[in-house]
Amino acid sequence: MGRVRLILLIVGAVGALAIAAAASAARPGPAEDGTLSVRDGRGLIQLRLTGGVIGRFGSGKLTVTDSLSDTETVVVRGADRVRDLTARTTVYWGTNIRFRIADERKITIKINAAKINLSAVGLGDVWLDGRGDPDEGVYFDGSYSLNGGAYKSIPDLREHFDLEAPPTSG
Repeated sequence: MGRVRLILLIVGAVGALAIAAAASAARPGPAEDGTLSVRDGRGLIQLRLTGGVIGRFGSGKLTVTDSLSDTETVVVRGADRVRDLTARTTVYWGTNIRFRIADERKITIKINAAKINLSAVGLGDVWLDGRGDPDEGVYFDGSYSLNGGAYKSIPDLREHFDLEAPPTSG
């Protein structure tokens, strides 16, 4: 009877390991970096991400809230005015502003401007809110592309997107 119990115990342990391995294989791995591209945007673009953004805009305001880590890179060129709101938040105003921002931790970037062109790579959240106004003759508020997809018109009402690569089947 002792041998039968031992065999059942071994079969049960092997079965439990097989179930755990199958469950682990079915679980998706860590998310991969997503991409965002904006062309000739007009409105509010907000990103909260771990990653990097490079871009420029014609006229408006850029607000950057960093993580105060040793890994951040915040380079802004062309700002007419700069104001530190807190130890972590800086606002840049002006025309023809160029910027490069990256961090290994979460960083928040808010752009309220016209003629926005940017590229972002990383993991996080994106909010797009176009400023088209047919009453004022503004019918086009720019276009965006997520993860290399087709360009679409920036939404006229604030819309949220996850910045991460779509899952791959396989």
